[in-house]
Amino acid sequence: MTTMSPELVGRVVAGAPAMRELLEVCGRLADSRSSVLLDGESGTGKDLLAHWLHYQGARRDGPFIKVHCPSIPEDLLESELFGHERGAFTDARQAKLGKIEIASGGTLYFDQIHDLTLTLQAKLLRVVEERRYERLGGTRTLEVDVRFIASTNVDLREAVGQGTFREDLYHRLSVVPLTLPPLRNRREDILPLAEQFLARERQRGATAAAAFEGPVEEALRGYLWPGNVRELRSVVERAAIYARGATVPLAALPPQILEQPQTLWAGRDRRPSLEDIEQAYIRYILEQVGGSQTRAAGILGISRKSLWEKRRRYGIP
Repeated sequence: MTTMSPELVGRVVAGAPAMRELLEVCGRLADSRSSVLLDGESGTGKDLLAHWLHYQGARRDGPFIKVHCPSIPEDLLESELFGHERGAFTDARQAKLGKIEIASGGTLYFDQIHDLTLTLQAKLLRVVEERRYERLGGTRTLEVDVRFIASTNVDLREAVGQGTFREDLYHRLSVVPLTLPPLRNRREDILPLAEQFLARERQRGATAAAAFEGPVEEALRGYLWPGNVRELRSVVERAAIYARGATVPLAALPPQILEQPQTLWAGRDRRPSLEDIEQAYIRYILEQVGGSQTRAAGILGISRKSLWEKRRRYGIP
């Protein structure tokens, strides 16, 4: 029923002030039945926080049911949520419990709630408000004891203004709104998270590496992480595969990090000079054009002769 173990939820990293404050608020919410709306950029850890709220609260022994709204076809989603009685529609040969009913006594988590149609939003509103509903094709009103958590990476207030999300449902779901900070705003957590992901790869037998080389740590801290924690996890998983010794080397990092200026001179004991920057940029352009001196010279705005001289001076092959 759940995709994440309580042990994994216990590994929430919160060294940054923004995350410490967020978990402090979550601690006060853990035993509440009030609906929580999690927003933030994609990859910031909304799923993990939803699990944390469930496992830290009084409902920890109940089910945690996740509904990934975009992945369920629209014509099946209503049946998936509310269940149906036998004969409710073609092929409904027997009654089926919906996720709302299965989640009773626990938590029902709507991932990417903004993808629900307006029709389903209207039907969900009643459940959130009254904790009552009927199965498809049924006449008996069912009551459910469930805690609702929803997540989104869009501005639902803006969606309300555009008419794509119901205002009344927004207010019922966002009794407690929580925003997860992007990874670039919690840099204290980058290395602890990376070390946690590396340890997990080591436990799985995917690598012998147990630490990162100094320049790697500097590169990870300096990168902006547009994909947030999800991107960091993927980067560490990739680096673990390429690492051959006891530590992860700089070369194991992917191009999007290696091509960052702060990475190109990672580990140096001085600020980069103009020559450092020029050399790094020439290497970058040559790599992008597959080593073509003609194309690289055109992009750099210099002659092929000048480019050849600069390559010789900097020892660029």
